[in-house]
Amino acid sequence: MTNLWSGRFDTAPDAAAFEFGASFRFDRRLFPDDVTGSLAWARALARAGVLTSVDARDIERALTEILDLGVANPDFVSGADEDVHSFVERLLVERLGDAGRRLHTGRSRNEQVSLDLRLYLRRRIPALQQAVAALIEALSTQAARAGDGLMPSYTHFRPAQPVLVAHFFLAHVAALRRDFDRLASARADADALPLGSGAIAGTSYPIDVDALARDLGFSRIVANSIDASSDRDFAAAFLFACTLTMVHLSRLAEDLIIFCGDEHHFFELSDEMSTGSSMMPQKKNPDPLELVRGKSGRALGHLVALLTAMKGLPSGYNKDLQEDKEGVFDAEETLAGSLAVARSVVGGLTLDRARAESAASGLLLATDAADYLVGRGVPFRRAHEIVGALVRKLHGEGRHFESLTLDEWRAASELFGPDVIGRVTPRVSAAAKRTPQSTAPAAVEARLADVQRWLAGLVW
Repeated sequence: MTNLWSGRFDTAPDAAAFEFGASFRFDRRLFPDDVTGSLAWARALARAGVLTSVDARDIERALTEILDLGVANPDFVSGADEDVHSFVERLLVERLGDAGRRLHTGRSRNEQVSLDLRLYLRRRIPALQQAVAALIEALSTQAARAGDGLMPSYTHFRPAQPVLVAHFFLAHVAALRRDFDRLASARADADALPLGSGAIAGTSYPIDVDALARDLGFSRIVANSIDASSDRDFAAAFLFACTLTMVHLSRLAEDLIIFCGDEHHFFELSDEMSTGSSMMPQKKNPDPLELVRGKSGRALGHLVALLTAMKGLPSGYNKDLQEDKEGVFDAEETLAGSLAVARSVVGGLTLDRARAESAASGLLLATDAADYLVGRGVPFRRAHEIVGALVRKLHGEGRHFESLTLDEWRAASELFGPDVIGRVTPRVSAAAKRTPQSTAPAAVEARLADVQRWLAGLVW
């Protein structure tokens, strides 16, 4: 088989070295993008007068046939070719002879590689965004369903203050909405046409790159041909977006693993999204969530690997950059699968309202007791000391604020009035918050409405 670069050499490449450098086994998924780019390049060459109208028509017809065959039957995209670019060109030459050999005029595989990956990310990222939005919708549905249900929040994984269950779900929504935007930003990073850059110095043919960009749907053209040949910032941006989304999915998984466990049991996992034990009949294990949590490391590893490959490269294209694609493809698959599993898990959750609300009481109300004293004119630091001493007493006696009599409240401070008993409760604690990002019912309702409007306004 003749390679795209074989003219320089008088012997065939070493078989093992060729196999080591070949990428067709994984870059074959770029097949539709490579054909799409080649179709546009043929039209650009024809506009520049490099191809005759007959050759351009024949090339477009042959490439369209090749694309249709590959789309209809994925097994068609196979062979001993070095990469997907060689595969497409080989088929074209087999059909057209010299007309097929003219397609690569003025074009380098360096820019072709960049183009294909950019086209791939532009068409694949929206599917990931849809999956993120689907998980956000599942979380917002749970938030709406929870209503005024209460649960404890945590800092340092110690019970902190009462919050609405809806506020907990919307906390994860907030992170995922950033992930949605981050994926959009990664898509925008890929939205630059590299064709016209040649191998490194540009092309000598009068290619109308503006028309070429419009043809392929790019919003802009790369600024510098040297930079374009080695730029993989857009791939790194995609991997970063995938990695941070996986980090957020891992944290959601961790929360649900804990809160669905027997020690907390604020939520119940559906049987469909749980597994059992081969030995212990009582077990109901959160294996899907554990896998999501574990797989976050894959995306992180791909990001670090690409950045490591990029960091020491001299200007221009280097073969190290072939290491971009496997990481991008695996990160995409890992994220897509994890989002689907997380959505199913969240959609099947059942809230144990009584247990969650019971856990939101007790010593979690200490800040509210201190705030009561602040309302009576006590400086907060002094109020903190008074309530801290009261907490120490209650903890030693195994009691909670709800058990205190008015006399016991007043023994701690004469400023505690009869209304303190009704003021220091989980529900009043949540309702007392005033800031728009807080767990106050009105604030949570507004945030939920905002999420629902955002979901309704998405257009794919």
